[in-house]
Amino acid sequence: MPYLAWSDDLDTRIPELDAQHRGMVDHINRLQAAAASGQSEPLLAAMDGLIECLRQHFVFEEKVLKMIDFSGLEDHTQTHEAILERLREYRTRMETASSAEVEELIDTLGPWVVDHIRHDDLDFGPTVREWLRDAAPPDDPFKQLVGDT
Repeated sequence: MPYLAWSDDLDTRIPELDAQHRGMVDHINRLQAAAASGQSEPLLAAMDGLIECLRQHFVFEEKVLKMIDFSGLEDHTQTHEAILERLREYRTRMETASSAEVEELIDTLGPWVVDHIRHDDLDFGPTVREWLRDAAPPDDPFKQLVGDT
């Protein structure tokens, strides 16, 4: 059984974002499995993978929010920057942390990923879907990227 499981209440109904969110959950599970192995190299590689996954997700998300002229874009971007900084700090701590400290960090990251999706990303999902339905040109390539909402 995975450490963290996807649930339907995390679904934004925007296929590309949901695929990225599932990837975030997968990376947390890889991180937890690497920690359980007790080996430093796989742990740090898994943490690097999580950081890169989130960085790419944030770039995409910010592009979407800019496209729809989302009023909370600046705050959302600042949140993303703070998250990436904190993850880099966690990664540095993992280099010398005991296995108990590593588990504590992972136990913080798992719920955080779920909270980020549930409280940050789900908030703008309806705005994106409305924009796609009402404002996006019929041939807008973004429509193809996120799917039919």
